[in-house]
Amino acid sequence: MSTDAPMPSGHDLNALLGAGIQRLSTMAPALEALDEPLVPIASLLYRGDAALARAITLVDQLAARGSAPDRERLDERLDEIRDLLRLATSE
Repeated sequence: MSTDAPMPSGHDLNALLGAGIQRLSTMAPALEALDEPLVPIASLLYRGDAALARAITLVDQLAARGSAPDRERLDERLDEIRDLLRLATSE
């Protein structure tokens, strides 16, 4: 599409999007669903001593860094540590 052409809208936009989606669907083979039971998300979470051990590992990793992590990364780690401490005490 050239930069001088007007942006498609309405029916033209719908047709353009439909054609793009159709091409995408041919790029990957269809996957069949497995007949395995779903796993409750709670069973994948750390609990008790395992949660404490993971929290300690994260704190140790932060302490071992030669420099301070950027604020976003630090906030992510602190959120994870808080969550782990809650999980450790929720049993």
